[in-house]
Amino acid sequence: MLTSTAPRPYMPRAWLICLDLQRDYVVPGRPRYSLANTEVAATCARVLGLARDEGWRVVHSQYRSQAAAPWPRELFGAPIEGLRPLISEPVYFRKGLSAFANPGFAQEMRLAHGAEVYLIGFSLADTCLATTLAGVDEGLSLTLVEDAVGASEELAAADVARTILRPFVQLASSRRLLARRLEMAH
Repeated sequence: MLTSTAPRPYMPRAWLICLDLQRDYVVPGRPRYSLANTEVAATCARVLGLARDEGWRVVHSQYRSQAAAPWPRELFGAPIEGLRPLISEPVYFRKGLSAFANPGFAQEMRLAHGAEVYLIGFSLADTCLATTLAGVDEGLSLTLVEDAVGASEELAAADVARTILRPFVQLASSRRLLARRLEMAH
């Protein structure tokens, strides 16, 4: 078998933005719950696992309301089991729609210029839309992992958000990411 001793070209590390991976989206009866979000959370877990295995920079953004939510409502703002941030993964809390509203998040993402940036999480028609468009304004090359983005809104709103984003970002499936990983391993 022939192998090359030439150095591999520098490939910037990929980034993964995890938006609102919080229990409010997967607990039945909650306002942001959707039955489809259970499968979205499972897909998010696969993408997050891939990112961690590949050494990507993982950054979380979570919504925290203006008023402190008394117990037990604060439990629904907690991360979804299996999607909790690792100690090495920063979590930026925000009060608005876009994760870029948090100055720390915006500063962190400036380091991602020139790298692939993937986005997963909830909620497509507001948080993901606002964050993605703000990221495009910041000059990032973003890819929305379509099957790892949930919508608590009606399906029509999710379709509108994808239609709006299509000219600005790449759209990919989690299967494509996992297949690419297998191709690179061989």
